[in-house]
Amino acid sequence: MANKTERIGINHVGEIAERNQWMFREQPINDIGIDAHMELTEPTGKSKQLLALQIKSGISWFKEKKGNYIIFRDIDERQYNYWTMNTLPCIIVLYNPDDNLCIWQKLTAESIERTNNGKGKGFFVKVPLTQIFLDNVSNNKLISLTNLPHHIANYNFLLSQKNFMKIIQDGGQIKLHSEEWINKSNGRGNMEFIVNDGKSIKKYSYPYWFPFTPYVEVFSRLFPWADFAADEDFFYEYDRRLWREYHCYFDKEIGEWLVVGDEFEDFRKKLNPMRSIIHSGEVAEYMLDISLNELGKSFLNVDEYVSQIQPHTDIRPKGEENERNKT
Repeated sequence: MANKTERIGINHVGEIAERNQWMFREQPINDIGIDAHMELTEPTGKSKQLLALQIKSGISWFKEKKGNYIIFRDIDERQYNYWTMNTLPCIIVLYNPDDNLCIWQKLTAESIERTNNGKGKGFFVKVPLTQIFLDNVSNNKLISLTNLPHHIANYNFLLSQKNFMKIIQDGGQIKLHSEEWINKSNGRGNMEFIVNDGKSIKKYSYPYWFPFTPYVEVFSRLFPWADFAADEDFFYEYDRRLWREYHCYFDKEIGEWLVVGDEFEDFRKKLNPMRSIIHSGEVAEYMLDISLNELGKSFLNVDEYVSQIQPHTDIRPKGEENERNKT
């Protein structure tokens, strides 16, 4: 779990992102070093840029200064490989709560250097003190980091949600809680994941908007790897009231509800699995259990394969390789 200083940094970076119209999404903690994603979209909802962020907060990260750079050294070989080979552009963001300085640098094979003049085991990156996180210049730089073809952009989109898929695959539970303002056309509303990974329960805000689109359609577009089902505990009392309204009547003489239609469990089976509770005719509230569909399962299998070093060269017959070496 992130400590207080780290939380201050994540919250500060998130606030800057949201002020600049980027949607900021904190990620489940892992040992690779991706704390959040942030996405910029067109007014139509089309994605314009999607980035992965490593966020470090505290004055200790600013102690090593050389010229106009801060030297960030907390990089091991595994992180170097992950960041430089990631299909999502990765950046490091450093935040100093003492003077509110927030700077960034891209994490690429060109920007990350090996220690000891290229012979060491560790890595470092120079973070420019003048490269302020999300000022006008930086905003344009971050937007232009990549211009990927559609198939890579689609893969990146799934990759940005991989940690949530993995939690489900490993036996954890994720619920999607959302509130939709049904009488407004701007597509905005509140959306969050409630994640139980078996160790703790944590909420992750997931801002997004699709103008003029009902949320029942948004969910499948935003999480194409998921199947959705109504959380039966959350909807129990609401479903029971509906059942009594349509399938029961109250016998005043005996003071009990009598069933004249379906039994309660049979009635619930016929309800829409992506239903909501309507509050005051204005807000539709959803609480949905998420599971992996075939796309989600297949993506995790493909991602596991492409993330490993594969012995493709071993396919070539040894005799052929020897003859080539001789020539």
